[in-house]
Amino acid sequence: MPTFNQPKTLADLLIVEVAPNWTKQRLTFAAGAVSSMGTVLAKVSGKLQALDPAGAGAAKVAYAVAAEKVDATSADTVGLAIPRGATLDLDELVWPAGITDAQKATALSDLDSRGIVAIRRI
Repeated sequence: MPTFNQPKTLADLLIVEVAPNWTKQRLTFAAGAVSSMGTVLAKVSGKLQALDPAGAGAAKVAYAVAAEKVDATSADTVGLAIPRGATLDLDELVWPAGITDAQKATALSDLDSRGIVAIRRI
């Protein structure tokens, strides 16, 4: 018998938003990658990209979280992100491969400073 896996929705990630038109925003994702919903993002030169905790400058500072899958493999693409004012499910966040617990704690602190709190659902 085939197995059905329910697709993830924004409700799986976003627990509370301060205001729908303020918490979520359409922003530019930099060309070169696909960001899954829940990907922790940095803002480099005005564009979002996956967090790079081993990178330099803004690339290692968590700025927002992708609110949808954004395919920017071939060009800059506008997509939905959560840059402020939200409570998110910690278990739904997508982290870069190899991130350490210390780097994750720093990124969560960065997000917290922007009003994005990540908690485990009860």
